[in-house]
Amino acid sequence: MAKPRLRGVLLCEDKEHERFFSRLLRRWFGGPHKLRIERIPNNQGAGTQWVMKNYAREVQFARSKRGENYALAVAIDGDRDKLENRLRQLDQQLVEAGLPKRKTDEMIAVFVPTRNIETWELWLCGDREVDEEGDFKRPFEKARHTGDASTKAAVAAWFRSLSPEDSELERQVLPSLADGRVETARLDRRRS
Repeated sequence: MAKPRLRGVLLCEDKEHERFFSRLLRRWFGGPHKLRIERIPNNQGAGTQWVMKNYAREVQFARSKRGENYALAVAIDGDRDKLENRLRQLDQQLVEAGLPKRKTDEMIAVFVPTRNIETWELWLCGDREVDEEGDFKRPFEKARHTGDASTKAAVAAWFRSLSPEDSELERQVLPSLADGRVETARLDRRRS
C-alpha cells in the first residue's frame, strides 16, 4: 500500500524559491492544499533574515505534529555563507529559542541553494558553467527568457537518474545541490 501523502509547510525566502520548491515537493505532498507556503510578505526586506526569524517557530510547530504525516521544508539561499555556515546559523536559531538542534530522524528538510536557487536551476537545466561563488540570478532570467531554462525543466531534471560520474561532478561543483538531494530522504519517513 502506498504511503499517505504529507502535509506541512514550505518556509522560503521568495517567489523563485516558492516556484521551484512547491513543484519539487509535489512528489511528497498531496497537493497545493497540503503544503502551506510561508515566504517573506511582498518581498519586503531580506528573505534570508525572514527565514531565520521564523525557523525556530516552524520547527517547534513541526515537532508538535511528530506523530502525524507532517513535514517542514526550508529553503534558504547559502549566499556567500555557503552550506555548512548556513546550517550552523539555523542550528543557532534553535539554540537561541531553547530548542534542540535538528535531528536526523525528523521530517525537517533544509535546502540551501548556494549561492542562490538560480544556480541550481541553471545546473539542472544543463549549464555546467555555474558554481557556488557567482550570482546566477540574471543569467537564469536571461535563459528563462530565451527558453534555455525554466523552473519546470529544472524540477523535472531533479528526478532523472544520475550516472556515477554526473553525481560526482555535482558533488564537486555544487555540494549544496548534492546535499539537497539527500535532504529529500527526510520526507520519505512518512507513517503508513
